[in-house]
Amino acid sequence: MKSTSGLPTIGVTGITGSGTSTVATILAERGGFIIHVDKLAHEAMAKSGASYAEIVSTFGSEILNEKGEINRRVLGAKVFANKEELAKLEKIIHPRVIDRTREIVEIMPPGYTFAVIDAPLLVESNMHTMCDSVWLVTATDDVRIARVTARDSIDENAAKRRLQARAGDSALREHANIIIENSGSAIALRSKIEIALKALSLRRNGWEGLEVLEL
Repeated sequence: MKSTSGLPTIGVTGITGSGTSTVATILAERGGFIIHVDKLAHEAMAKSGASYAEIVSTFGSEILNEKGEINRRVLGAKVFANKEELAKLEKIIHPRVIDRTREIVEIMPPGYTFAVIDAPLLVESNMHTMCDSVWLVTATDDVRIARVTARDSIDENAAKRRLQARAGDSALREHANIIIENSGSAIALRSKIEIALKALSLRRNGWEGLEVLEL
């Protein structure tokens, strides 16, 4: 799917801790308009958000803090320990987030070279079908766990549960045409992104059908 401006769309995905947001940030520096789907999900979960009432009704008032807002850490502990509960949450949030993402892609402001959908659940939510190129960001489990524990201030066991709650890289690879391994330095990551962008820009007839490039 392309925006009304005719600009192509890159989907960036990967298991938590892989560094998809870092990749999106670098793509923003290279002219990309970034849609952080996690932020849209947080907006939907906010007290004034479209998913708030249904989430509270489904998971109970114990997920609320003293201000009546959804405590994402408490909710996360509940759903990441139970795949059925996680599926319930995603069923509530996904349709609203997907619709909002489509709206944003269609009204993308001028001045950008391409759009970027940064979505950990890009494939699971079927949003990869909205993209001209799908980038999978990978890393070793040790690196992912270290990043998640530092980022979210949780212990190693909680971080492992988050990783195990998602489909692994093997399930995502078949949908990607750019695969970036991101266990190394920031310099190495930037170099890989430059190579990927150059590979896309060299295609004269659009990005569809691009052979898989692993970096």
